[in-house]
Amino acid sequence: MKERWVLLIGTLFLAVELAFFIFWVVVNYSFATKILSMVTANHVGGRLAFIAVGLENGLSSYLIIPIIVFYNTTYLFLMYSIFVFFSDRVKKIKFIRNYLESLENKAIRKKSLIKKWNWFGLSLFVWIPLPWTGAVIGSYIAHLEGYNTRDTLSIVIPSMWIGIVSWTLWFDELYELIEQFGKGRTILLTIFLIIVPIIYTLLERFKKDKQ
Repeated sequence: MKERWVLLIGTLFLAVELAFFIFWVVVNYSFATKILSMVTANHVGGRLAFIAVGLENGLSSYLIIPIIVFYNTTYLFLMYSIFVFFSDRVKKIKFIRNYLESLENKAIRKKSLIKKWNWFGLSLFVWIPLPWTGAVIGSYIAHLEGYNTRDTLSIVIPSMWIGIVSWTLWFDELYELIEQFGKGRTILLTIFLIIVPIIYTLLERFKKDKQ
């Protein structure tokens, strides 16, 4: 599978996402803002924050799952194709260059660990919802290890989907358990999931600057 086809699929998915979002803005603005808050949380705090904000907004886990699957698959296709096909071009744009280089450096740092485990380690890396793990960096690691595009996506996509389903269902049960001890207490966990990745990123930058 060539990177240009991955980019094309990602672009088509993005067009579909935008069309649906515009539709919900017109039909149900409240629902559209919930989706937007989930997407924002995803880019700030990661997948668990994505799930937590969806549950905090009162959405069913069976609605959250397809939203996250579709959005993260689209994001993976776009970021992977940009990384391996257009990186030299887009790096001319400063803020994109800084973002890509940050992701690439994270992938390189974790490369040695994943190499020992091969496809299993890569799958586990994608499945674990910790800061700076996941499908995008996992696909970068696979590319740096010499995997072709088809093999990379064959490993990363199922692992990502399984992770989304399993963690969403588990978090749904966790939130129901927390709510038994009082309404509104789940918001503390949601805020925690958003803040921790930010703190982690700041600490990483501090260590880098100190070195």
